[in-house]
Amino acid sequence: MPKKVLVALPQGLLEQIDFVANVEHRSRSDLIREALRRYIENFKRAQTPRMSVSTVGTQKVALISDTEESL
Repeated sequence: MPKKVLVALPQGLLEQIDFVANVEHRSRSDLIREALRRYIENFKRAQTPRMSVSTVGTQKVALISDTEESL
């Protein structure tokens, strides 16, 4: 079962969310879930060039550099 999260939003942002949800015939929750899914996917894509995987002993670890040149 999904967990509920309480988030405080500025009135103007909430009005925009409600407008888009109404136009798209979606719930407010559905719209916010989709926005967060997209944000996280974009974040992962942006981080990929800075991430590498290395093996330490029998463990695999993710290494994240500050810049692409560090890798």
